[in-house]
Amino acid sequence: MKLTQTWQVAGALWQRDMLRFGKERSRWLGLVSQPLMFWFLIGFGLNNVVTLPEASGNYLQFFYSGSLVMCVLFTTLFGAISLIEDAQSGFLRAILASPAPRLGIALGKVSGLVTLVLVQLALLLLFLPFTGLSYASINWPLLITSAVVGSTSLAALNLGAALLINSVQGYHSVMGLILFPLWIVSGAMFPIPQGGLLGTLSIINPMTHIAALFRNALLPPQNLNQSLTHFSFLLIQAVVCVWFTTAMTRNRKARHV
Repeated sequence: MKLTQTWQVAGALWQRDMLRFGKERSRWLGLVSQPLMFWFLIGFGLNNVVTLPEASGNYLQFFYSGSLVMCVLFTTLFGAISLIEDAQSGFLRAILASPAPRLGIALGKVSGLVTLVLVQLALLLLFLPFTGLSYASINWPLLITSAVVGSTSLAALNLGAALLINSVQGYHSVMGLILFPLWIVSGAMFPIPQGGLLGTLSIINPMTHIAALFRNALLPPQNLNQSLTHFSFLLIQAVVCVWFTTAMTRNRKARHV
């Protein structure tokens, strides 16, 4: 019975967010233009300058997968602001005061952002032919599952932080300061050197695994064993982040939001 209630709450919140995002098309369409602009300016600008001996393809193709990771980052980062808006409008207080399962609340908000990410990625993939790659060469099952699990991880992380910080300005300052540098050192722009402090820290950086999985899905040769390793780390991080968001909803209720 409780499991049924969890899915009902999650479905209701997902539907509400879809209606909200549908009315804010200019807002989420703008999130596509930022990664696209980065890819166009940096990718074309450095395509004939940067050589990637360990990567297949040119830098334009290499950075295209990194731009997809940026899309996941920006969409989940800015999308989580809707939770702060819910808190300020009183909607979150009403939800937390109800007997709705905390996991259902977390999954509903996370699934809304994941759906939005998939729409954004689909729009960005329309520009794939400009990289010289073809749709037929993409490992679609790997790309889609990586996008779902990766966006779940980042969405839950951002939503948990939004519950903890509870201020649009503070949330922007803290999460932007943390997540954007993590994207830079995730291997989205340049390959990560093996070993050392940066290589060790990359293991706990969810964007490292998203970047590697996107690249393996888009660029040949596709290393399935490496993809399985990255996917395992990403799945663990997604579970931990969803638990974190669920715990934050319980914490907000205890503090009488």
